[in-house]
Amino acid sequence: MKGFFSMFRRSAESLKDLRTLTTVGMLIAMAVAIRSLAIQITPDLRIVFTFIPLCVIGMLYGPVVCGMSTLALDIIGFIIDNKAARGYSPQLGLVVVLTGVIYGIFLYREKINMVFVVLSRTIVVLVCNICLNSYFLYSLYINKDFSVFTADKDAWDVFITWLWTSFRLPKNLAELPLDLILLVIVLPAAMTAYKRVYHKMPVVKAVQK
Repeated sequence: MKGFFSMFRRSAESLKDLRTLTTVGMLIAMAVAIRSLAIQITPDLRIVFTFIPLCVIGMLYGPVVCGMSTLALDIIGFIIDNKAARGYSPQLGLVVVLTGVIYGIFLYREKINMVFVVLSRTIVVLVCNICLNSYFLYSLYINKDFSVFTADKDAWDVFITWLWTSFRLPKNLAELPLDLILLVIVLPAAMTAYKRVYHKMPVVKAVQK
């Protein structure tokens, strides 16, 4: 348990190094560029691979930095999409942060563990994308009377039907194997490249006031 909490401390302390800020900034910019290539299925559903640079951030800098990065990317994406009529959802924003924290918890290690790579993406897809995101989207914008605490069997049947007809469930399940293949290929390459460049970068501490 001590090691678990120290992971968050080390992740937060890495923000004091300008190398961290520089690298994270470049990876977020890469994620924004990838996001612009998304395939839009519905207004709330798209095929996009922004999770790859976010997983790299989680692997290199841990849950605190990755959680902040996913939130920053989400806000930037909201501004770009100009969804002012709907407004930014704090609930969906919290799910985004949770996504980054999960990546950081599973991937923040000296050596890449492929079991944890698979677990990180699988948990994010099943828990964050399919369950939490779908629930908040449905209860906030589709059926505001729906609640996980009070819904009866009929309400749940309607919700599950919506999961299928909105393509949220089949899309996420079908895309998961490809996501895992990409991570297994990209993360080791990213770690190797980072280690080669990291030692050549001067250590510069962020200015603290």
